[in-house]
Order: sequence, then structure tokens, then C-alpha cells
Amino acid sequence: MKIKSCFKVADSNKYSVKIILVILFAAFYYTASFLSPFAAKDADAFYLKPVVHSGRLITLSEAYMLAVNRNDTIKAAKESYYQSSLLKWSAVGMVLPDISLKYTDQRMHKNSAPIPAGYTPLMGNIFLFFFPNYQYSFTLNEPLFNVGAIPAYMAAENTEKSSKMSLNDVSAGTLYSVAADYYTVLNDISLIKADRKTFKEAKAHLELTTAKLNAGLAIITDLLQAKSQFYAAKQELISAKNKLKSDKAALASLLGVSRNFEVAKPKQPLFKKTGLRRLIVLAYNNNPGLKSLKFAQKSASDQTAYYESQYIPKISFSASYNALSNDHFIPQGSTNFWTAGATLTMPIFQGANRIISIEKTRSEANQAMYDKLQAKRNLKAQVISMFYNVKSLKSQVGTLRHEEKFASKNFTLVEEEFKAGVATSVDVVTALAELTRARHNLLSAKLDYYESVLDLKRLIGSFKRKLIDMKIDKLN
Repeated sequence: MKIKSCFKVADSNKYSVKIILVILFAAFYYTASFLSPFAAKDADAFYLKPVVHSGRLITLSEAYMLAVNRNDTIKAAKESYYQSSLLKWSAVGMVLPDISLKYTDQRMHKNSAPIPAGYTPLMGNIFLFFFPNYQYSFTLNEPLFNVGAIPAYMAAENTEKSSKMSLNDVSAGTLYSVAADYYTVLNDISLIKADRKTFKEAKAHLELTTAKLNAGLAIITDLLQAKSQFYAAKQELISAKNKLKSDKAALASLLGVSRNFEVAKPKQPLFKKTGLRRLIVLAYNNNPGLKSLKFAQKSASDQTAYYESQYIPKISFSASYNALSNDHFIPQGSTNFWTAGATLTMPIFQGANRIISIEKTRSEANQAMYDKLQAKRNLKAQVISMFYNVKSLKSQVGTLRHEEKFASKNFTLVEEEFKAGVATSVDVVTALAELTRARHNLLSAKLDYYESVLDLKRLIGSFKRKLIDMKIDKLN
């Protein structure tokens, strides 16, 4: 009768209903904490709070820019490219005039007359200076005909292009590493979320098993198994957090920043449907490593032509103006005079140096040709292998996604059966272990798929085109 009257009052007064619900919730919470001392003392003590970061947010595009501006590997490649760009000035200098000015200031001297024997003056022989003189000459030397300057300039230009392609290859490889590490960090964050979810599920199962043990509905073996699974989930979560710290340090070293930063989830690096033949053609045309070998072969061939041109005669014009301060050294001559004329240089025999240089550069050209042919075959094989690997990983990700979904449903079902007393703790632990494995396999397959797509894009020159889009490199 009291209960009925209580509900009648509740119908008439909503505030009384709220008070009764609060009292019932407090009583239930107190009873649950009394029946499960392990969960109150031990399980909560092992709960890992999520780490809150307050670092700078770096997007993938910003990461690319940071790597290009701060990565020392790219800076070293830029210095190598700068050194190669100076070779063209050496070739240009072969046809530029040579102008020089020479100035000499000297004093001629003459010893004193011989002193008779037996007579020794106090000062000894006197050292006298005569004929102070200075002179200067202004000289001009201008090559008029030097065929070797043309292949030398072409060889230097191809060397510069080869170095530029090497710089592009290093930069594209660095951007690929940045993208791969960036998605690895994102995968670590997803792994932490999955392991934290598993940890909460293991914790909830441990609390439920402890409550059932206190109520006499479970045995101590069930508690030990639940506790073992709880510790395993805790260790997985700790390992995932440590892996995130390690991978963030690797990414920070590429970007030249500290580890106190956050990443934003970009678009998935999905690969558009493109035929295999088209991908091979793109790799041939845009891969910077292959193009570097092409320019290296051209450079060696032009350098061979330069050494061969040394057999061709050279003609140069030379002129000079000379002036002396004293005509004592030029009896009956002028102290100021001009000289001008043309010089023909025709090499006839220069030993073995030129022949060895020609053969050496020819061998370098052949070596670069063989390297280019083999690199072309290797590039084609890599594109084919990565193309089918991407397709296989994409199918694998779809399969593992369904497997993770089914494992999650199975764990929920087994857990409900355990609550109803139909399933055992072993079934719950096994289902949770299968769910954990499915989650890890799915994340690992996703990361492998992303890295394979990035690797395929690097092979076909996508990262080089990204450098062009970023206005860092405009050389196609």
C-alpha cells in the first residue's frame, strides 16, 4: 500500500519521482561497489587515461613544406646541384677574354771596385744601388676559334640537369618518407583508440566476473582468466603508446621540428583506376631517378666529344702594352711599345693523356647507358609488382574489415551469453582476443595499403609533380 501511495504521489509531483530515482541510483552504486572490491581498488588503478597533447597541429601539406625547407638531406643535395651548375661557367670561360695587368718595381745593384790586398777598410765592401726601374704590361688574350667549348658547355649543362634530377629524386624520396611516416603516426593513433576500447572491454568483463564471483555465480578460474586478459589488453595499450612516441620522433627528424606536435587526418591515399600500361609510361617519363641516368649518359657522351675536339687547331688573338721607366736597359730603344698578333695552336702529339681521357669518358657513357637500361627494366618490374600488390592489399583490407565487424558482433553476443550464464569466461576471453587480433590486422593492412599506394605514386613521379605544384621545382 505504501508503494502504491508513493507512485500516486509521484504521478502528481514530478519532483518526487526524481528524488526517488536519485536515491535508487545511489543505493545501487553503493551496493555494486560493496560487492566488487577488486574493481573498485585494482581495476580503476590500472585504468590508463588518454594522453592530452597541446602541441602544434601539422597537416600533411605543411609537413611537406617543412621537410623541403628544413630537411638536411635535401639541403645537401641542393649544394651538390649548385656545384654542378658552376661547371657551365668553366665552359663559358673557354671563349671569354683573358685580361691581366703586371707591374714590377725593382732596383739594380753593383758592387764597389776591388780593394787592394793588405788594405782593409773599416766598413768593408760598399754595396751600392744603381738604376732604379719599374715596368708594367697590360695584356689581352681572346680565343677566336675553340670548338671544344661547345661540347664542354653541353656536357656541363647535362651534368647540371642530371644533378637536378638527383635533387628531385632525393626530394621526392623525402616527401614519400614524410607521407609514409605521417600515415604511420595516424595508424598509431587509431591503434591506441582500438586498444583503449579493448582495454575498457577487458576491464568491464573483469568487473563483471568479479561481481559474479562474489555472488557465487563464477569460479576463481574465471576471475584469473579475466584478469589475465585485462593485463594483456593493458600491455597492448602501453605498447601502442610507445610506438606512437617512436614514430612521431622519426617523423619529427624528417621535418626538423620537435616531437610536440599533432597530426590531422588527410584524405586517404587512394589510387585512381589506371591501366598498368599507362602507369609504366608515366614511370618512364616522370621518374626522376631514371631521368637522372639519361642526362648522365648524355653528359658522358658530350664530354667524349670535348676530348676529341682537342685535335682541332685553336686560334687566339693576343695584344699587350709594355712600359719601362728607364731606357738604360734598352739602348737606343723605346721605353713604351705595343705587341699584337694571332696565335695558332695545333696539337700534334700530347702523349697518352688525351687518348686515356677519351676512352675513359666513352666507358663512362657506356656504363651510364647500361645503368639506364637496367634501371628501366627494374622500374617496370617495380611498377608491375606494386600495381598488383596494391590491388591485393585493397581486397585484403575489405576482407579484414568484414572480419573485424563479425568479431565485434561475436564478442557482444558471447558477452551477453556470459551475463546470462550460458557462456563461460573462457568464451569471452577468446572472443575478445579474436576481436583484438582482427582490429590489429585491419589497421596493419590499411597501413600496408597506404604505403603501397604511396610507393607506386613515387615510382610514377607523383611526388616530383607535387614539387612542381608546390613551386619548389619547375624543371620537367
